[in-house]
Amino acid sequence: MSGLLLTSLVALLCLVVVTPLITKLCGRQSGWLLGAAYVGISAALLPASAQALHGRTTSATLSWVPSFGVQLSFRFDGISLVFAHIALLIGACVLFYSTRYLSRGRNLSFYWLMVTFTFAMLALVITNDLIVLFIAWEVTSLVSFMLIARSGENGHAPSLRTMFFTFIGGVSLLVSVCVIIAATGTTAISDALASPLWETRPGLASVVAVLVAVAAMSKSAQFPFHSWLPDAMAAITPVSAYLHAAAVVKAGIFLAIRFSPAFHDVLIWNVLLISAGLVTTAIGGWCALNQDDVKKLMAYSTVSQLGLIIAAVGVGTEVALGAAVLHVMAHALFKAGLFMMVGVIDHTAHTRLFSAFPALKRIAPGSMVLCIIGAGSMAGIPPLLGFVSKEAILLGFAGTPGAEVFAWVALLIAGGASVLTFAYCAKLIFGVFIDGTPVVAGHRNRCGDGSESLNHTGHQPAGHDGHKARLNNPDKLMVICAGLPILASVPLPFVLPLVEPIVEAGTQAALASQHTHLHLALWHGLSRELFVTVGIIGLGIAIICLRRTVWSFFLRATFPVSGADVIEGLCRGLERLGAVVVRPVSPVRAPTHVVAILAAYAVVTLGGGAVIYLQGALPPVQPGLSAPIDVLLLVMFSVSTLAVCFSRSRMTATVALSAIGILATVQIMSLGAPDVTLTQLLVEAMTIIVIMLVLQKLPRTFRKYRQKKTQITRGVFAIITGFSVGLSVWMLTGRRERSGIAMYYLHNAPEISGGNNIVNTILVEFRALDTLGELTVLGMAGIAIVATLSSVRDKYIDPPASEVPEVPRTPWVGLRGKGSIAYRAVKTAWPNVVALQLTVRVMTPVLILASVIIFYRGHNEPGGGFIAALVASAIIGLLYMSTSVDRAIGPPQAPLYLIGGGIVVAVITGMIGLIAAGSFLEPLHGHFLGQHWTTSMLFDVGVYMAVMGMILVSF
Repeated sequence: MSGLLLTSLVALLCLVVVTPLITKLCGRQSGWLLGAAYVGISAALLPASAQALHGRTTSATLSWVPSFGVQLSFRFDGISLVFAHIALLIGACVLFYSTRYLSRGRNLSFYWLMVTFTFAMLALVITNDLIVLFIAWEVTSLVSFMLIARSGENGHAPSLRTMFFTFIGGVSLLVSVCVIIAATGTTAISDALASPLWETRPGLASVVAVLVAVAAMSKSAQFPFHSWLPDAMAAITPVSAYLHAAAVVKAGIFLAIRFSPAFHDVLIWNVLLISAGLVTTAIGGWCALNQDDVKKLMAYSTVSQLGLIIAAVGVGTEVALGAAVLHVMAHALFKAGLFMMVGVIDHTAHTRLFSAFPALKRIAPGSMVLCIIGAGSMAGIPPLLGFVSKEAILLGFAGTPGAEVFAWVALLIAGGASVLTFAYCAKLIFGVFIDGTPVVAGHRNRCGDGSESLNHTGHQPAGHDGHKARLNNPDKLMVICAGLPILASVPLPFVLPLVEPIVEAGTQAALASQHTHLHLALWHGLSRELFVTVGIIGLGIAIICLRRTVWSFFLRATFPVSGADVIEGLCRGLERLGAVVVRPVSPVRAPTHVVAILAAYAVVTLGGGAVIYLQGALPPVQPGLSAPIDVLLLVMFSVSTLAVCFSRSRMTATVALSAIGILATVQIMSLGAPDVTLTQLLVEAMTIIVIMLVLQKLPRTFRKYRQKKTQITRGVFAIITGFSVGLSVWMLTGRRERSGIAMYYLHNAPEISGGNNIVNTILVEFRALDTLGELTVLGMAGIAIVATLSSVRDKYIDPPASEVPEVPRTPWVGLRGKGSIAYRAVKTAWPNVVALQLTVRVMTPVLILASVIIFYRGHNEPGGGFIAALVASAIIGLLYMSTSVDRAIGPPQAPLYLIGGGIVVAVITGMIGLIAAGSFLEPLHGHFLGQHWTTSMLFDVGVYMAVMGMILVSF
């Protein structure tokens, strides 16, 4: 069983890896293969699902970061059963649907992000580790952000607002995870939730309950975080159908249900979820009726339905939690289908505006039937599944904690919101298929989502031509795929004994109990819940009869402030506050900031050093740490620094600055650190090359600083700063024995790693996770630089081609066409670079060979991927220096491929260790052809590639 659980997750991860190849071969038809894979993975989970139905869990564990007790621990129970199959099966329907919805082409970003999201969602619902739970949670947020942002310019602002709200939830979840781990001493979710700590320390339980509730509410679009979901409708319909009906929002519901075993009877948990859920369901229903855009109506209807579920989870009783699980299933089926039907309607009528729809009942009778079934289920009309689940939720409110009056209040609010649900379901059916007439001319929607949709006055969502467009016959395949979830829900109310075990399994997991018993039925006899339902339906029928008046009223009765308005107001307030805060350090000249920082450092160091020294608190310096060469180097450092301060020539300052770098190299070498020496020397060489390239654009002298007074001031400041830094070094270093970890590395690293270069083995084996993190940060910085530079148009850099003299083709530099703005005249510049061109030809093979040797020997001798990459990068520097005009070295996208490829190689190396040795980035060792080989060399290849990419970005 555990093997199948891991196999399912690994299969989905492999699907993420091969999706680019699939989309390249199949284009938009890739949805068939990917959806079939989803179905297969869902089938692979059936044995674990069968165990969950009998109240048993299936577990699997792999070591990940054993030193911190973090494991890739997975646990499949009743909650996992519901949410995993929703993510996979609804995802399959959406992918099938996408094969006809998407435009022709590869559609790589869509399919890749969708599969990545499904992988993160599956990991989220089956993990048994708090850290993995948080990582998967954040991945779903990031991928959701990217799926919205990929929709074009109209999706950029909504995606950022969505990220803002989910970021709040992510921070809240992170804090709660840290507190839980610290308090319970375990990262296992099952053990943490079963801890007696929550009963013995009610204050801690309340704090953690609030943090988890905020995280769940932010992701499930609960008030006051509800506005991100309608805002996210900027994404295409398949994204909305999956993420915003069956996946992202369900992640918030899942989190609330998953933590219910610990918090279901914590009062603050009950109050927060019930009140937020009831307010959300009412606001969602009201705002849904405010909309003239059918997709926005569906979005707010989702907000409304999620509010009911969260309120039921907040009640926390067996009946309420069972009702929540059942409504999660019902909502996933009818809402995913209805969202996809919006896409069918859009393709048919070329509009999403009620005020622009012709009556579609004749041209799309099949679509109308499916929408009636889905909307009827959402409205709670018997004998559909939504009726059963909504009745169960109304029954669950009878267990509301506190006085009985609270139960009645919750029931009445839920009943009133359900009347609104019936009304917007009726608006969907009558507004699209039956009436087909404009409602209110010139109406503008505003209700918490920040975006606005206009009616038939001509301003409509991008890509829609409204009622003026020619109607199309509905795409039959799209209708079938959209109808699958809706039709799948139809027989379920008649086979409730088959549905009961699934709901009971989820309820047992939510209560950590083995003795739950639920009774689902279409008819429970006469009860107050039935009377509430009858009242809902009666009022709904009355609304249908008066629908034109009702629709007109709600289109006018909008809230004065939207969620986007609130965010914009917060942003403006923060900008004003930031302007006040940064005003003291607002000057853009670097010297102002540098002087302030170094002066503060000098004052603190000199003052603090004097106090410590006078008190005699300094331990003695360890013997044998000083050498005569230190005095010589100190004198040379001082002279070179003062030369930089007093120099009037930029070239002289550069030479003096490079002398400081070379002296630092000699100092490091004298201390016996050859690896760091090589790194310092090569970095210094690359830095000087970049400075020399920049000097071509600058005057030869520092004209502004010719005054003696300025130079003397700079020299005195340099001396004071240098003395303070030297004092702090003297006080803080060399006054203790070697640390225990240092001695451990010295004594054990060669035997454990099979390598004699302790520095390299620390970087790529013992602390490879740190190196991977630094590599990722380095890569993101490089990508950000490339993105920033690519936003600058050539017209701002180069003059018109007519103003630049023709450049003759030469065999040395391969110039083509016109030169850049830095080009003066090839005939003048060419003699200066002939020698460097010859040097490049001679030194390129030498540097390549040296780079390979340094890389290969890095495990046992000074070297490694970082140093080898710097050696190879010298070729790039020489190529730049040897050209008579500005030109790029290599393809424009080479830095991105190198950086991204390097990170991917490093991660793949980690996964090899995880799969083969049970720990991420665990190195594997072996002997081949008489040589010792280790997978850490492959990790070093990733470092090599990323550093090369960063050097290309720098030049």
